[in-house]
Amino acid sequence: MANGTKMDVTLQNGLESMTPNVIAALGGQQVFGTRAARVDLLEEVERGLPVRAYEALAEALELTPVEEDRLLQVSSRTRARWKRRARLDVATSDRLVRLARILALAVLVLESREHAVAWLRESSPALGGRSPLAAVASDPGAEKVSNMLYQMEHGVYA
Repeated sequence: MANGTKMDVTLQNGLESMTPNVIAALGGQQVFGTRAARVDLLEEVERGLPVRAYEALAEALELTPVEEDRLLQVSSRTRARWKRRARLDVATSDRLVRLARILALAVLVLESREHAVAWLRESSPALGGRSPLAAVASDPGAEKVSNMLYQMEHGVYA
């Protein structure tokens, strides 16, 4: 039991340390204001992220409208309606956080946003020829991309 508790604490600490990077990928202080350092992602997703978080992440990832539609599983008409709203729906917010988490991890591993975005756009044999960015449209794909990044960080993945 003590071993399991230690692993849980280690895992929790690792996830907690990623949160500021995820918040930064979602626009940080420009989107969340002075409370950016105290944002609870669970609460924000349940409320619906600010539309500006989507705009910040789409810009950081240099997404095309087609990529936005596919990754967030929305239509261009839905995205057009967001211009009249302050917050996204819960499901879209959840997908947006998944993308932000992958970008934040890629930036940590590859040491710059430019390298991270370039890597996310390269096709990968490990993903059946798809790019990591294409794979993160689903939760299993995002998990596989995360694992690839963790392997790279620890010198396992080439």
